[in-house]
Amino acid sequence: MVLLLFFINLVFAMILAVPMYHSLKDSFGDSLVGEGMVEGFDMLWWEEYRDQSEGLAKTFTPSIIGKGAILNNIEGLILMTFFSLPPVILIFGLIYIIFRTFLAGGILSTFNTNGSKFSLKKFFGGAGSYFSHFFLVMLLSWLFFFGVLGSLYRGFSSIRNSVAQNSFSEVTPFYLGLVFSVILLFLLFLLQMLFDYTRIQIVVEQRKNILIAFRDAFRFISRHLGSTLGLFYLLVLVNFGITLIYLLLKSFIPQSTAVGVISVFLIQQLFVFALIFIRCWLYSSELELYKYWR
Repeated sequence: MVLLLFFINLVFAMILAVPMYHSLKDSFGDSLVGEGMVEGFDMLWWEEYRDQSEGLAKTFTPSIIGKGAILNNIEGLILMTFFSLPPVILIFGLIYIIFRTFLAGGILSTFNTNGSKFSLKKFFGGAGSYFSHFFLVMLLSWLFFFGVLGSLYRGFSSIRNSVAQNSFSEVTPFYLGLVFSVILLFLLFLLQMLFDYTRIQIVVEQRKNILIAFRDAFRFISRHLGSTLGLFYLLVLVNFGITLIYLLLKSFIPQSTAVGVISVFLIQQLFVFALIFIRCWLYSSELELYKYWR
């Protein structure tokens, strides 16, 4: 199942990677810029490329290389800066999220079959069966994400800006912003866990009403806060550890040769595979924990 999800993710990635490749290839042309980019990022070329680019191509920045891509994704999620992305990326991202919602039904239904042999028919059958309910859960999660977290972010930003205006140093606003970011990230994880258990309610208890499923998920987490948070953050730490290993391995391999580029590409794909595995691991663990305490 993880292998299936990996290839589906790869297909989505290629839909963006192929046009980006052609855009860069056309920009490099017969010049020596392409060869120079192997040794180091050419800022002069990039500034010209950025000014002439539209849509997807505008997302190609120096920070997309190395650890910057991961940090940008986290920052964009916490600060909600992803709205500044080109419309084509936002539309594609929306389609990807909806398709992931569809796949979540297949993942949970597979884990709920008590160890029976995996089959594509059962997987996609489960995905289709729960999609309408999971889609409504997705909309409910957006309501909390944009309504609750969005309001908190605006409140935190107002406080931070007020402190910055009356502070003689940038240190205090910086640490204040860091604290606010940690709080928002914790609440984001809490919402993710809450809606994970909402989906589990729908699959295990066959809930038809998503509001009742949400209420029961909230009650379950409240009664077993230590074990639910402990399980969730244990796998968050595993995820963090895998990410750190990936970044270290990537930094040690020079990408100035074809062998180096291919090696880093393979490491990247192993990293993506590991992230998908951990996400499925989290789903299965939460499902087992719910069945244990129900």
